[in-house]
Amino acid sequence: MNRVKKMIYFSLLLIVLCIGYSLHYFNQYHIDDSNVSIQSNLNNWLNRGNREQINANLIEVVRLNDSNSYIVLFQLENDDIGYSQLIKGLNGKFKIELVGYGTNVVSYEDIRTNEGVYGILLGKNPSLKINHIFTKLIHEEFNFTTDVSKDELFVKYEKLPSELRETFPAEFIFYDGNNTVIP
Repeated sequence: MNRVKKMIYFSLLLIVLCIGYSLHYFNQYHIDDSNVSIQSNLNNWLNRGNREQINANLIEVVRLNDSNSYIVLFQLENDDIGYSQLIKGLNGKFKIELVGYGTNVVSYEDIRTNEGVYGILLGKNPSLKINHIFTKLIHEEFNFTTDVSKDELFVKYEKLPSELRETFPAEFIFYDGNNTVIP
């Protein structure tokens, strides 16, 4: 009889732990897969602890190939460009993994996903002056070229080889439509 009681207690404890973990998991992944929900939650994230109200205008949501990571491109009221990495959970909803924004015309980030590391380019292409961007990792022998000829605001990505160790930072060379370097 003692053994049966122990098995019942152990089973109940296991059930309680599973329920607790499930509640914790589903509370983390609470953002609906809609632009309105993503933008609302992004604004909430940006305004945590801020006295000034920051409002992000969602521009684009891009999935990184078949990974569970998505990149959100947004623009602030002061025209700064920003991004957020969203992770999609088993329940089909998102959680915000990280957010960044700034004044750079073009910026580079390395994003870790369940499918590997991606190099992310995001920024502005005023008057479509930039045709393509040559990106070279500073600490590795790896580079890639990205076409931005049709995008005034953009988020582009490149899957990075798994053998690379230092995938950040990178440097850029901007080219116009005539393949001339833009200073």
